[in-house]
Amino acid sequence: MRKKDITLREFILVYATTQGSGGYGARPATRAKRLAEAIYGQPQVLDALREHPESGAAGVVTVKSLRKEMKALEEAGDMFGTYQVNDPQEKSSHAGIIWEEQPQDSQTPEDYEHILGGMQFGQLYEEAHTRAPLLCGLLDSLMAPKIQRKDRPPRDPSKFNHRTAMITSILCYSRASDGSNKFPRVFVRRYGQQLDACVVYDNFDYREGVKHQLISNHAEMRSVTTGKVFRGADIPPGGLRKSMLNREVPLVIEDLLYSPGAALYDETAAEIDTYFIAEAIRTAYPKSVKSIFAKSDNPFPAMPTVELLELRRTDSKTLGPILFNEGTLDGSYEVVESIYKHQFQLDDTEFDNRLFLTKDWLIGVAGLFHLRMNFLWLMQKTHYGNMEQQDPSTLYHNINFWGRKNIPADRAAFQVLEELVLHSFDARVVGLLYTRLEQRGIDTSGQEEVDDSIGKMHARGFMEVVEDIRKSAFEPQAWRPSKEKYANNMVDEEFLSHARYLQQMVVYKTLKYGIKNGDIGLIDRVIGVCCFYFEGTGQSNYAFEMLYLKRLISTKACNQELRRAILSNGLVNLHGRRDTWQEVDRSLEYLNLELKRELWARRTSTFGLDALFKTTSLTAEYTVCLRKAIEKAFARKDNSKHAVPSPVDDIHTLAFELACDSIKIYGSGRKARHQAPDIHSIGLERVATQKLEVFNAKVVRDEDRILVPPDERRGATADLDPNSDTMAILPLEDRDETNEWGLPSDIESE
Repeated sequence: MRKKDITLREFILVYATTQGSGGYGARPATRAKRLAEAIYGQPQVLDALREHPESGAAGVVTVKSLRKEMKALEEAGDMFGTYQVNDPQEKSSHAGIIWEEQPQDSQTPEDYEHILGGMQFGQLYEEAHTRAPLLCGLLDSLMAPKIQRKDRPPRDPSKFNHRTAMITSILCYSRASDGSNKFPRVFVRRYGQQLDACVVYDNFDYREGVKHQLISNHAEMRSVTTGKVFRGADIPPGGLRKSMLNREVPLVIEDLLYSPGAALYDETAAEIDTYFIAEAIRTAYPKSVKSIFAKSDNPFPAMPTVELLELRRTDSKTLGPILFNEGTLDGSYEVVESIYKHQFQLDDTEFDNRLFLTKDWLIGVAGLFHLRMNFLWLMQKTHYGNMEQQDPSTLYHNINFWGRKNIPADRAAFQVLEELVLHSFDARVVGLLYTRLEQRGIDTSGQEEVDDSIGKMHARGFMEVVEDIRKSAFEPQAWRPSKEKYANNMVDEEFLSHARYLQQMVVYKTLKYGIKNGDIGLIDRVIGVCCFYFEGTGQSNYAFEMLYLKRLISTKACNQELRRAILSNGLVNLHGRRDTWQEVDRSLEYLNLELKRELWARRTSTFGLDALFKTTSLTAEYTVCLRKAIEKAFARKDNSKHAVPSPVDDIHTLAFELACDSIKIYGSGRKARHQAPDIHSIGLERVATQKLEVFNAKVVRDEDRILVPPDERRGATADLDPNSDTMAILPLEDRDETNEWGLPSDIESE
């Protein structure tokens, strides 16, 4: 029976990601037939091709001709592997790439032309065009711009020929053979050999099931590794050297206490709080807040900028298959050897002076996406509550009040948990606003009346309300009441939990904002306080990682070039705009997601994890670009941007609920069933008295003496228990040596 007709988009989608499987044919003849049917099945394709007669493809694309071309390319597959890069230019690439200044009206060389300077693109395109003129014509019509822009000179046609040659070398193979993977392998090797190369890799776990179980054939959990190599930024021309790292410098408590944002409440912290308070109100009432500042000379509060990265567009390449588990010690050695020895083909001498080994391992950029994920779990541990402790200040109450589903008490999914904590933050801020409006006799039960009252404010009056909210819930005394209040039982425990929730969320929102806008100064502010937070919640492993990162970026262990390189290369920017930065480890998670989707959709007895990695790990990046080009040229124009529903109603309903009683301040004190722990004081005490000595003994390397770590308690780090003594508020007698903010008495708060 004849298979159903498919569109060109469907054909490329299936063929490019599975390399001929899925019933679309592995033989050139079958693929040619299906491709021709897909082309002729869409009249708009022929119309588009006829608009570009120079392609030579309109009216002559037949099954027979395409079959001959694909067969000819497969038989001549060695031509894609004959262009070895053993010329002197490859050796010169180790010294770095020199970007020469170009006149404004000249063509700037493409990045791949710098990397593959030794490849004979012109000759390669001519050979591909000679063997497959129809296919090359089709690709040329897709790659060439349809509209000539007037704000820049015309593009060099040869650049599109180069891309066509590379795509042809990948597309026209029934399997990912050595020939079809030649270009991706050369790209990966050349990128890895640059002095500014950065590598990111992570585990890829997948349960590979079987349909028929036998002794030698049963389901198993597979753990392999995916990775990318990308051009680093803020790296000096000679690369990072071992001389930039001083391994004898320890981390001392003063490095943390005097670090901006870690223990001192400075002017920048006040500006950050002001911005997030005003932004939360604007989220709930956007029109009225906009009208306030539209008729005023005073601007809306702005987020302070500390150290912005220069705009750049990150170019990365997917590494080849790494069928080892980086979660084990042996697997980690195999992963590193696979990347640096086999895929990059680096000599042993390359490791003599370049900065590869640190912490007895590779120096790592910050995994900021994993930091965000673990911080959200920290919020769960400290503010979740339970059936017996479901005060309105807990997330447990907020979940049930809103009717949110699939949010377990421990390690919830990132997307749903982030939405929950962000909406809860906005609701608490708006609840504080409602308490102040009620004092003026305004009914806050209806959004319309609140909207009108906000719209009647002047900018100065609005900012006075914001400042009042900041002083009441965001300053240090709101987190840590004075000794006198504890002694006289005048602590409002429920409002205290609200204040600690808000201040912890400011840390997370600062991290998120700094990542999105490429402000490594804001990210640096967050690292110090995270050292205390993670240690205060018993997450010792992540506390150790934060201490390690803090030592690199805030002490003389690294010079300024190395410090900036570590922070800068923790972020990538795929679009080159100010607000499109993202974590480098998150970009790799997107690759893992695409690979898992392919397995979920096309898993068979013959197409499993090994086949997926061997056939698509190198070529997927290029075929995805080809698919997008074809969809852009021929597919129906739809807006695929994800629409996020407005949380305004949810924020208002919870804010009104909280403003009725929970988030009001009781000056005479109030007891609560759930009390958020003082993780800052707990963590600071543990770091200062125990963990710093252990940390320095592990990471500091002094050739003149051997540092032996002190004995550590062997007990497992249990999940946070609100009833545990270790999570209680620090007793007053343990705070005699501190002022009311929990800092050493010789440190004055700003």
